Amino acid sequence: MGALIAAVAAFVLLPSCAVRVKVREEWNKVSRQPIELGEASLTWDAIRNGGSPGAQGLDAYNEAVRRSVVQIGDNWASNKVRPSAVSTSSGEVSLRVNSLNVQDVHLIEEIVPADIVRVSRGLRSESVVKGVGASLLVKHRRDESDPMIRPSGLWYPVTAVLNLDQPAAPVLELIDPTKQGALSFRGQVFPLSANYTAALARDFRDRQFDFERLGALLSFDKYADRIGLYRVSSFDPAKQPCLFVHGINSSPATWNETINRLYGDEAIRESYEFWNFGYPTGAPIPYLASHLRDSILQMIEFRRSRGAPDAPITIVGHSMGGLLAKAITVSSGDAEWNQFFKVPISQLQVSEEDREVLRKMIYFEPVSQVNRVVFCATPHRGSKIAENPAARMVGDLIEVPSHLLRLSSEIISQSAYALTPLGMEFARDRMTSIEQLGSKARATSEVLNKPLNPAVTYHSIIGNNSGPRVALEKSSDGIVAYTSAHLEGVASEVVIPRSDHGVHRSDGGIAEIIRLLRLP
Repeated sequence: MGALIAAVAAFVLLPSCAVRVKVREEWNKVSRQPIELGEASLTWDAIRNGGSPGAQGLDAYNEAVRRSVVQIGDNWASNKVRPSAVSTSSGEVSLRVNSLNVQDVHLIEEIVPADIVRVSRGLRSESVVKGVGASLLVKHRRDESDPMIRPSGLWYPVTAVLNLDQPAAPVLELIDPTKQGALSFRGQVFPLSANYTAALARDFRDRQFDFERLGALLSFDKYADRIGLYRVSSFDPAKQPCLFVHGINSSPATWNETINRLYGDEAIRESYEFWNFGYPTGAPIPYLASHLRDSILQMIEFRRSRGAPDAPITIVGHSMGGLLAKAITVSSGDAEWNQFFKVPISQLQVSEEDREVLRKMIYFEPVSQVNRVVFCATPHRGSKIAENPAARMVGDLIEVPSHLLRLSSEIISQSAYALTPLGMEFARDRMTSIEQLGSKARATSEVLNKPLNPAVTYHSIIGNNSGPRVALEKSSDGIVAYTSAHLEGVASEVVIPRSDHGVHRSDGGIAEIIRLLRLP
């Protein structure tokens, strides 16, 4: 008995591939001295004329920008009658604030200088650009006009530049560096200061507890209202959406280091808009896939409503998240329905609401905008770990969505005649994602293991921690065997040596994701 309890503990404590992010803000280091505009004006003139500002001059200019931001922020916080009035070494001046490409400025409710933010845990590297201006973090609040961010809001990087064309009437210009990474004058390019890591870490800190990995595995209903696709970067109608889908016993926080590194690549951050799909992971896979599909369609409609043309969508899925991503690219219909039911869906004795739930799980078409899927340690043929006694005990602890339990009971009690043997198995056996990840799970095989869509480009990234002496066909990342992660028909397959199941967070795995996102 003790050994079995230990096995269960080992299973539920399997690495979630995510590290909690810790961030602190050192406001005591913020200078509120009067703004020195003299040297800053000389530096601005040099930049405007395409000349070199010099290291000392640039530092003085950037400090003037930083102090301007702090004073404006203090004015807003204290509800001053003249919030635009700032103190300079030459007296008080009125500072106008102008957005060059930052959308929905009225929804910004907090501004923090990036250099007072310290990331003490959770990210292994920094994505920082040193250049012109003051790097800021701004918090964008959720609003009816922009509902596809978490209720806690969205932090993203902004760069402030002090336009001193008229020193007596300076203008503080706000620029989104993911859309415009530099200023250009007289043929010379000047990079903008930006701290992508600080903004991302601050954002992750606010939402890292949205899905507790074990709680969200076991208690679907508690987390059901949080299911969804949420943007983790500023909105840009010119960019392509890139979606990240986590796996079982995990959460969106598993992508923190990956997205951090992607921000460090100029071509990627200027080409993609990043989104995370979060969900409680114990529910049946076809049911979770239907939620992902609905969320993607909602995202497409949101972008259209904001003037964005339809753009190709890339999905990067880790572990079970790769299975959900694959389900978005294939079709299912009568042939699959007939595997479970003997009568058409229109004749099944259920409510229209329940009929729609079943329809979404079995009747679907590919989301045409999805043109690329990256599988990371995806168990296309299941995982043996899902079949051990510990996994079965954990499966017994998982709370299946209550309305699915009710639906199954109603079908068995009122429409058992309509069920095939496989349908009866699926309805009776309280199927969870763990059971469906077993290599012998027939229901998963029938619905998800379909031929790849030729209109979609697929790539595989596979971890291997079995050591160099183990043949590839017998290797594993510790959770998923190579023979399960390997998939015929993909455009590329890269095996990352010395990588465990968290291959999507490993240096080699992230480098491969970067390579793939750079492809046309």
